[in-house]
Amino acid sequence: MKKLLLAGFLGLSALLTPTVHAGEPTTIWPYLFDDFTEATYYFRSGEKGSARVNIHLLRNDLHYLNGSQIYTTNGQNEIARIVLADSTQFVRCEDKFVQVLGETPQALFGRWTNGDFDRLLQNKGAYGTSSSTSATNKLSSLQIGGISNLNYDLIRVERENGQTLPLTSKMCFVIGGQMYNANKRTISKLLPESKQKEFNAFLKANKVKWNKVEGLQKVLDYISPLLAE
Repeated sequence: MKKLLLAGFLGLSALLTPTVHAGEPTTIWPYLFDDFTEATYYFRSGEKGSARVNIHLLRNDLHYLNGSQIYTTNGQNEIARIVLADSTQFVRCEDKFVQVLGETPQALFGRWTNGDFDRLLQNKGAYGTSSSTSATNKLSSLQIGGISNLNYDLIRVERENGQTLPLTSKMCFVIGGQMYNANKRTISKLLPESKQKEFNAFLKANKVKWNKVEGLQKVLDYISPLLAE
């Protein structure tokens, strides 16, 4: 992991400057973690390394520190897994880092989080419609921390001077190296047709809620033996 991320500027349309609360992601600090944290990262080749890392919310890429400078790698998909010091784990799948919430040898379920830069760019006109004129008038150019500014000490200090970064977060399953949305229709199709009726009965009997960790753990435990067949 030797290449310094190319610096650049991203033009953003800013309608308001919302109140920033301590510890939350901003355009100057667009990171998943409150700070860079010690972690071990594992490559698909079997190699591993350690560094202070964070997950950048623009492209869902791994960034790491070397002194006070922020670095990344062009081979993000060569990273298989990140294990933080507190044992929290992330796996790389389909250009995203998915936090592992439950895992078996056959599958895992987890959550991935990204910065909602589209929502940040939205500028509402009258009656909730998009106003291109208003957007043009209010267009401003903002630095995105970790992209145009690679100095950790500087963006850490100035993080609250940026705009609050809205987030999107989705639950998913990772099976056979592919990501699947955590919903009944998607997961049911992965099972043999002969097992789908029983699966539906299981979901009903256990009152599974697809947006709850407890519910997805039950689904994982149920489907794993079927996936192993």
